[in-house]
Amino acid sequence: MDSMVSLKDARDYLLNLPRQLDEYLDDDYRNGLNNLLDKFDEFFNIVASINLRANEDRIIDATEATEISDYGFVLLLKLIDLMERLDLPHKRKEVEQISLVVARWTISYNGTINYLEPVVNAIAQLANLMQEKEALLALSDLIADIVDHCSQDLKMDQGDSEELRPWRLLHVNRGIVATRTHDLEVMKKAFDEFLIYLPKEATGFFAEGMKEMDALDYPPHVRKVMESYFNQTPSVRIH
Repeated sequence: MDSMVSLKDARDYLLNLPRQLDEYLDDDYRNGLNNLLDKFDEFFNIVASINLRANEDRIIDATEATEISDYGFVLLLKLIDLMERLDLPHKRKEVEQISLVVARWTISYNGTINYLEPVVNAIAQLANLMQEKEALLALSDLIADIVDHCSQDLKMDQGDSEELRPWRLLHVNRGIVATRTHDLEVMKKAFDEFLIYLPKEATGFFAEGMKEMDALDYPPHVRKVMESYFNQTPSVRIH
């Protein structure tokens, strides 16, 4: 599916979802889905009201935006859980793309992102589909904004116990996307923030990056940047 870029895209997708899922639903699942979609409708109406107020130059409080964002993400997580219980991974991936719409909306009002897992999954899906530099640069910008707007609880996570935790994966994906842009400034910003937020795990990322330089034959200017970060991180060994 094409990536969803607007609230209208997300709303239209959800309106069509019951028809797409009809053959997989028994009465209980159908009722559960309809109840959830009613709540999504409420969410989109609230968002439309906020946007209308903003267009009338009425100030929207960041705390209010965060609360509404949280509500949207909680609904999304429930819908993702439903896709898992129905064993529909392709639908789960589609639903996760809505998280980027919610994230963009949150960022536009300087709100805080508290629910990161669906966002990270959606970013990874998009990155795997992208080849064009312009698209990769746009995704890199979005990831940078998401990092900036993550909650302090997420930003304080410097542990190294769980490789698949969303905060770590966000920075890994950011570093990979930045590298694929071949844009040195984008790479440096992503790498610098990796070092700031996850210093214990940056070493492993740059070691893997050096392996990729060889495997994928990156141009010399990209290799030079990766190599400089690899050389400045302590105790890095390539096995």
